[in-house]
Amino acid sequence: MRVFFVSGSDTNVGKTHTTLNLVRLLQAQGKKALAIKPIETGVQTLPQDCLLHLKDAQNLFPHFTLQDINLYSLPLPASPFVADSLGEIDIQKIFSHITALSDEVEILLIEGAGGLFVPIKRDYFMLSFALELQERFESEVIFVCDDRLGMLNRLLSGKFILESKGLKSHYFINLREREEFERTSLPFLLSSSTPFESNLEQLAQEIMRTFHKVP
Repeated sequence: MRVFFVSGSDTNVGKTHTTLNLVRLLQAQGKKALAIKPIETGVQTLPQDCLLHLKDAQNLFPHFTLQDINLYSLPLPASPFVADSLGEIDIQKIFSHITALSDEVEILLIEGAGGLFVPIKRDYFMLSFALELQERFESEVIFVCDDRLGMLNRLLSGKFILESKGLKSHYFINLREREEFERTSLPFLLSSSTPFESNLEQLAQEIMRTFHKVP
């Protein structure tokens, strides 16, 4: 099973949108692709992001339930560490769940909550999770960045952090204003040869190329 951790430069940058569409593209190419979001905060009734992932999952795994997609739903719209006031989150339970999915899933996308330095525990962040995920599953990171003003700083900061930690990563820019992006950001990205994708179909092909690199 190939594993990809979807993180981002911040919250609300398009991680769920990116993850959903990648899974759909991979499924359309015949792969048993699944997205999960182990921790979702800001949940008042049901975890809305995870419901979307479940709907796509049931195309291939009709027996899957919400519990296969989401392990922890927390009401407070905050970091998992703050939202988990009862200390319920068990990191090892999440890893055990991922391992169990390998019996059925070929490509697993794991959507994180917020950005790389969002805390899950006091001394354990989304970045810590990504590092442990790579150690256990030879996973790769998909780093999503929106195209708002300041995108270059956010993208390059994320790239610096991920590279300094030795995390193999793909960089996706969630374009909403292509003309503005091409005017204000693209010239530097091209001149500096900064690797990035802004087309989901091309990113899906990158993922497909890794598929036969069995850990």
